[in-house]
Amino acid sequence: MFTPLHHKKFSDEITEQIIGLIKKGELSPGDNLPSERQMCESLGVSRPPLREALKTLEVMGFVDIQQRRKIMVKSITTNPTLYDPLSKALENDQQMVFQLLEFRRILESWAVSRLTQTAGPKEIKQLEKLYGELRKDFETNQLGVDADVKFHLAICNAAGNTIVSHIAHTSFKLLRESQKLTRQVIYKDEKNRRSLLEKHRAILEAIKAKNSKKAKAALISHFNFAERQLKKWMASQE
Repeated sequence: MFTPLHHKKFSDEITEQIIGLIKKGELSPGDNLPSERQMCESLGVSRPPLREALKTLEVMGFVDIQQRRKIMVKSITTNPTLYDPLSKALENDQQMVFQLLEFRRILESWAVSRLTQTAGPKEIKQLEKLYGELRKDFETNQLGVDADVKFHLAICNAAGNTIVSHIAHTSFKLLRESQKLTRQVIYKDEKNRRSLLEKHRAILEAIKAKNSKKAKAALISHFNFAERQLKKWMASQE
């Protein structure tokens, strides 16, 4: 992934190289960077310039340095000036939640259609793995929010558009609580639980078959189903 450095200001070179990987989509939101030791070996540098570069990237908002030096790539669209007011606007506002769901429907419809043209064995294997996690959560009666998020993000990440990948990551962060609520509502009915799992399977099978029309239809059917269930529940609370 990384290439050896040859210039004097190593920290600047490291910063530019990692930003380049993010821009090209080789590093996606939520990805963890290799350990410091591994990066030092790949880059051919010592730890001081690497740590200086990582600190710069953290200040710039490209990465999040967590406990035990775990370094995660952040969404470049998760800017406090955008995220905080929007997240605040979504609080207790049903219409704003549904508008964001509509945005996801548009974004992911394009992504899944594109993925049917570009998906290779690696992408298919990843989606099958994530669908397996969804099925396991279903079988053990878990909500499966994390697996659901990973499945849909994998579609956006693999579509080959860095901006789409980062915007999708931000929208999922905003929608996490509503996704949790949606699944809590759907999981009250065994038939609905099974239907939700089957809709994810239909998306996966259409991608594997490289059928753009079916993949897009399966995705929209999934969103429409979840939205209907949520609206039905909200109406019952009024």
